[in-house]
Amino acid sequence: MKKFLNSNKIINGFYLLIHGCFLLSFLLVQGCNNAKAISIDASSSAIGALLSDGDFGIFGNLGNAGGTSPAATSAVNVSLSGYVNVTANDLSLTLSDSTDSTTQTLALTADGSYSFSTELTSGDSYSITLDSYTQGQSCSISTNASGTAGTTGTATIVCERQLAIAAGWKTNAGTPVLKLFGVNHSASPYVVTKNLSITVGGAPSSVDPELVWTGSNYLLVWKSADTTIKGQFYDIRLTAIGSAFTIYTLTGVTIGKVSAAYSSSGEFAIVWTEAASTRAAKYQRINSSTGATIGATTTIASSTSTNYFNADVTLSGSTYYTAFRQRTSGGANSLLAYSFSTGAATSVKTYTATNGTDSLALDYPSLLTQGSNIWLFYSQTNTDGSGNVNSATLKSSNNFQVTPATMRTETSPYGCDPVNSSGDQYMIPSVAIANSTNLLVSYDSFCADMGVYNEVSNLPVTITSGAITSGAAGTPTDYSVSEIGSSSTMGSSITCRTTACFIATGDEYNDTIYLFDPNFDGSIGGTSTIYPNDGNGIQTPVTVIQ
Repeated sequence: MKKFLNSNKIINGFYLLIHGCFLLSFLLVQGCNNAKAISIDASSSAIGALLSDGDFGIFGNLGNAGGTSPAATSAVNVSLSGYVNVTANDLSLTLSDSTDSTTQTLALTADGSYSFSTELTSGDSYSITLDSYTQGQSCSISTNASGTAGTTGTATIVCERQLAIAAGWKTNAGTPVLKLFGVNHSASPYVVTKNLSITVGGAPSSVDPELVWTGSNYLLVWKSADTTIKGQFYDIRLTAIGSAFTIYTLTGVTIGKVSAAYSSSGEFAIVWTEAASTRAAKYQRINSSTGATIGATTTIASSTSTNYFNADVTLSGSTYYTAFRQRTSGGANSLLAYSFSTGAATSVKTYTATNGTDSLALDYPSLLTQGSNIWLFYSQTNTDGSGNVNSATLKSSNNFQVTPATMRTETSPYGCDPVNSSGDQYMIPSVAIANSTNLLVSYDSFCADMGVYNEVSNLPVTITSGAITSGAAGTPTDYSVSEIGSSSTMGSSITCRTTACFIATGDEYNDTIYLFDPNFDGSIGGTSTIYPNDGNGIQTPVTVIQ
């Protein structure tokens, strides 16, 4: 290529240098190697074209009219947690840019991180609104619901499942009743969103409902007759999925309390005790999607003379653990714990207690899995050593330890006098995880002193390194008398959420289902009426809250 510097011409003070092949309508350069300096009169329009600050000048900005850089944009990000989606019920959001008055929507199908499809001009002000989503849960934008594009962080949406309560009782006329309630505990005051009457299907001596949450659906289990256990699936909205199905039936037996536990492997284990010519504790596994039985009904323990009562069950890892009361024909009492997965059950632990010649009744076990810990709470009925009941003690065990811990002992509470009235006294527990360091135990204080006293109480329990140490049980709170002025509450159960715990209970005196909401330390938070003043009566109520 030739050097052009020496052949450049001065054009009225401008230097023009052609460095390569450049095509204009008035200029033809035949090739890079033959490029030549050219002389253009200063008055020529070519000067304007070449030196223009427009799109085609040598100072131009190709592709951008006006020669300005595009404005910077920023994404608006969203994170979602705790959401349970039902088909065609995505969580819907609207983003409003208040600077340029535009909107756009975003549909979220599951937990995760998302961005609105169109970025906003950096510096624009915006707001995000929460539109529709699957009911049965409460969702809110907890942080960054509004802000400035490019400056404000991710908007955080948190959802929490609302409360579901199964309640069974008998009317004054002896008719069995089964109800399923949905409660929005995020509203103030609480709102009952569902009040479903479930067809029992028969005339059992007690309905004994059980309710289990899988992470996406509920399983409701109950006795449709003393000989039959039924089940029904519900989604998070408490909308029935399919029809009710039979889990177990056997002529001639009287089925006791029914319990259930869910395994993410795709099944439930249903455990119960039954009385017949051969008494037994049994379990049945069912498919978590269809309710179809998996394998045969399996006997955990059986006898022609020993009775079994009040089984509970929990899952730890891939193994189920169950506990139930045993009473021999000779009056010897014990609490048995077994484990099982798919076949025969294995004995884990047998608890006994005596005073003098009395074998103390150990009953109403409540099991809870917390990480690697399996908590067992149960009632011990105490005597004076001569056959007279004088108190009850709430006991606990972690991972079936040899020596259970004593949580609380009640002696003749509120005038309950089992010694003089020859009645029994029990503390019937239900337990929930309040937080990483505390459990909250609710319990019914039941005094069979002609039925004059039943109280629902709670007890905070501090755990350290998976163990309950001496003095770990906090101050108990007696709820019923102080909150509703009744000494006829029973059938309580407990669950906890992010801000409080909740106890469901039935009241025979007021014929009402109540919801207590203690704080994590067990102190009184408040009381709500879930089902008020049933004119047909509420007798021997049992509730299960999830």
